[in-house]
Amino acid sequence: MDYKKIGDFISTLRKSQNLTQTKLAEKLFVSEKTISKWENGKGIPDANSLLNMSEIFGVSINELLNGEKLEQSDYSKKAENKLLELQNAKQESDKRLLFSEIVLGGVSTILFIIILFACSYAIEQLNIVVAPVIFLSVSAVFYLIALIYCFHIERVAGYYKCSHCQHKYMPTFKQIFFSMHMGRTRYFKCPHCGKKSWSKKVLK
Repeated sequence: MDYKKIGDFISTLRKSQNLTQTKLAEKLFVSEKTISKWENGKGIPDANSLLNMSEIFGVSINELLNGEKLEQSDYSKKAENKLLELQNAKQESDKRLLFSEIVLGGVSTILFIIILFACSYAIEQLNIVVAPVIFLSVSAVFYLIALIYCFHIERVAGYYKCSHCQHKYMPTFKQIFFSMHMGRTRYFKCPHCGKKSWSKKVLK
């Protein structure tokens, strides 16, 4: 996806309606800095901003993502290509998220175990109580936050696939938190067929 082309197109559309970056930012409920970032090709608008810009400029979301106005004959083909690009981008993003989950979960667990043993040693062997207890309590809070974020990644990155009906779905945070699991295979009730099974994590 050509971010620079998209940015130039947004800039052209904005200027054609005599809108400053500030005025466009107000209409989209974002900052002027965000508009500047888009127009400089350093990012693209989210789904909600794309929808609003489509209405403001009178162009389709597909045209915004292609960075140009499209002829009717090219429209369907361009739309399919752009959808594939978005799917591939999401898949790569999900891969990075799942890798970061492994790193965060592993590192935070190892650090907490080390801190646990160090605090236990300080209490039992050195008779130091207050400082280790405080430090361990704070560490436990940060460890819990890290685990919650890992559960969040597990929920939003990719999908779970029902082994019965092959339906792909995104479970709730509660389902992720309380489900039995073996790695990234979890025991869920499918929202489509209603059957419980071991559902596998898939990226597409």
